[in-house]
Amino acid sequence: MRCGPQNLKVSPIYSEQKVALMWEDNTFCLLIQDEFAYDVDVLSTDDMTAIDHGVVVVPRDRTGSIHYWRWASPLPLECAHNTFRVRGRYKDQLGISAPSEPQVFPKDRVVEVGSNVTFCCIVPPGVTFQQMTVSSYSNRKTITTQINSQTYAMTVHLHKPSPASGTDVTCNGAEYGACVYAGYPPRDTDLQCETRDLESVECHWRTERKTNSLANRRTLYKLLGRICWSASNRTANKYRCVHNVSIQAQERNWTLTAQNVLGTLELTDRADLTKRVHMFAPQELTSSRIHARNASLVWQWSTSQYNKLNIRCQISLRSNIHTDVKNYSGVGLNHALLQGLTPNLNYAVQVNCGTEEHFWKWSDSKYATFQTAGDIPDALDVWLWRMEDNQTIILWKTPQPSQSHGRILDYEVTWSLPSAGQQETNNSTVVVFPPGNSAAAELDPSREHVVMVTARNSHGRSLPASMVVLRRAPGEVTNVSRIVGRGGGFNLSWPAHPDSSCGYMVAWTPTFTRGTGDWKKVPPGVTHAFITENLTPGVRYSVCVYTCIGGAPQLLERREGYVEETMIPAKQITGLRWEHVGSDVRVSWTAIPPENRTAFVQGYIMYYRRLGAKDAGLNPVHLNVTTDDPEASSLTARGVHVGSYSFAVAALTSVGEGGGNAITLTVNPPSYKSIMAIAVSFSNVLILLLLTTIVAYKNWTCIKQKVYPPVPKPVLHCDWLTLMEDHGHSILNTRESHSSQKENVDVPQVFCNRVAASTEADREGAPFLPNLGANGYYQQQQQQPQRKAMETTTKADVSQSALLSFPPPPPSVFENLLYTAGMPEQNT
Repeated sequence: MRCGPQNLKVSPIYSEQKVALMWEDNTFCLLIQDEFAYDVDVLSTDDMTAIDHGVVVVPRDRTGSIHYWRWASPLPLECAHNTFRVRGRYKDQLGISAPSEPQVFPKDRVVEVGSNVTFCCIVPPGVTFQQMTVSSYSNRKTITTQINSQTYAMTVHLHKPSPASGTDVTCNGAEYGACVYAGYPPRDTDLQCETRDLESVECHWRTERKTNSLANRRTLYKLLGRICWSASNRTANKYRCVHNVSIQAQERNWTLTAQNVLGTLELTDRADLTKRVHMFAPQELTSSRIHARNASLVWQWSTSQYNKLNIRCQISLRSNIHTDVKNYSGVGLNHALLQGLTPNLNYAVQVNCGTEEHFWKWSDSKYATFQTAGDIPDALDVWLWRMEDNQTIILWKTPQPSQSHGRILDYEVTWSLPSAGQQETNNSTVVVFPPGNSAAAELDPSREHVVMVTARNSHGRSLPASMVVLRRAPGEVTNVSRIVGRGGGFNLSWPAHPDSSCGYMVAWTPTFTRGTGDWKKVPPGVTHAFITENLTPGVRYSVCVYTCIGGAPQLLERREGYVEETMIPAKQITGLRWEHVGSDVRVSWTAIPPENRTAFVQGYIMYYRRLGAKDAGLNPVHLNVTTDDPEASSLTARGVHVGSYSFAVAALTSVGEGGGNAITLTVNPPSYKSIMAIAVSFSNVLILLLLTTIVAYKNWTCIKQKVYPPVPKPVLHCDWLTLMEDHGHSILNTRESHSSQKENVDVPQVFCNRVAASTEADREGAPFLPNLGANGYYQQQQQQPQRKAMETTTKADVSQSALLSFPPPPPSVFENLLYTAGMPEQNT
């Protein structure tokens, strides 16, 4: 068993992370007649532990030849210190030495996006490992595994493409590191080949995603096995490649190969390029022989092969009024005659060409411009309105640039009787200058007239536009029906007229400003039209349908309506007034003028509410009264209580209430109720006065005691009284104790009838006895009906000296006798 390996060689393949072993058999192996084997061991150089093991069997016929064994390392070879041992009868050892300075492996590896790559960091002896980082993945947590005392490994999932500079992996800072490139293999699609000059092939394709730079290893494209040096990115992700080849009328495969370091892709398009001719744009496009209504175009071809092709060209004519497209065909077509042009108009021309047979694509566009010559104006579009005062308004539409063929200088309007010659004096002609487009004529409504209008520019006068004005017929249509707008216009239809020879006319004008409308011609056989021109929401229009008989319009029907009803502005209802009838209130108003209505009035509504009422039962939030009579001019509120009210009136339309106005009024009680209230109040006052008088009469003594207290009566001696008896009535001036004013007081006569003395007491001076009546009671003599007038004197006039001259009466005579005028006498 001395057979074994010799000349053992170890070849690391760093880019593939593999190790290739190669050896030969020694001479002893030639003596072996049967097959034998080699044991291959992969050991860790640090501790000589086994990592992997393989067996290479050598068949009998392979003895003496070279043997191979390849091993894939789980780590970059730069990171792994491995020893390889091949044993037959003896062992031979070879290994990979560790680097002398810190390094990161693998370096410049190119991998596909989505791959897991293990990086290792080898630090030199005595250097402490710190960390490993990956650019563009710094926010992701990574795990580092120690392989041995100097080697550390980290696995990264590269889930996104690397930037153009690659993805950097560093160890212990930025001074040590490696770069890896993550990208995609080729992924191109939609290969399509064609020819432009019948002498070369041009292919186009697109890529669904960029492969990235992949360490400056761009994708290499080959068309038919030839490198596409002309491949370029025309637009985003679209490429083209051109090769000169011989184009033959047969189908063949056109193959494109795309290759980069991660893979190869092959695309094929099978086609006959003689049926895929994408022509170049015409060259030297010019216009010639330009007239008012036609012009010629001429161009050249840059490829002589086109002169043999049946070519179709599409010419687009654009102006400021319309766009038209014309098609032309011919072998080697290089010119075109444009007809039906509009005089005095600027045109922009666009020319695109392609093959007539086996059409593939339009060529690139070529542009040119020109202006046609001028011409006389086209005949005008004329209409007229007959007014109520026998005046006729003749109208015509201002010619558009496509109709005027130059600047309009003036308009000529002529009207005459049909039987009158042009030289007769009853013809009338007026000239109108722009921007005018109407003329007024006094036409006899009982006779027919012919109206003609022409326009003139620098090239001449247009053909006359004429219209026959019929005399007013007694049975002319006068009834007006209502029409409702839809979709921004009026949709009309009418019954066909058997005598219509030149179609119909639809004319419309604002109802209250006649003469400023528009009209539209309808060809014969058509009995409907949709009009939208010159219509304004909220304006009432009169729409008339005419039939054309012998060039004269005859009215068929008349309608009125709004293209769109709008809310009537506020306060269009005016002249609010009211009257109180019994317990009702009737509010009247002046109707909205028709010209101020922006919608059809369908009726009216009146709201009213009481102002400042506290009783909720008499103060609803709102009460209303309505009517569906559009001609109504008043509404009545029933059972209105006395008080102040606010009344508001509004018109009812299809778009809501509008035109409203309000009035504030006060409802007073009726007149007979006022009279009754006054009578009741006067009666109450009389009853109150009567009650007051009765109460005062019954309590007069108390009232007088409080208001007019009694004055004390003076004490008189009997002798003085006797003296006064002799002199009759006396007048005494006395002073009130409670007032500074002087009053005259009648002093009643007091008669002292002395009784004859019969007893001793009488002789000694019996006391004074009052006068006794027959019944023995005291009687005071009634006051005389007539009294002497008291003398008006001052305080000093009161004769005190006379009073003092009398002797004082006896104490028993009328001690403190009181006198009160008008009061009942008291017995003492």
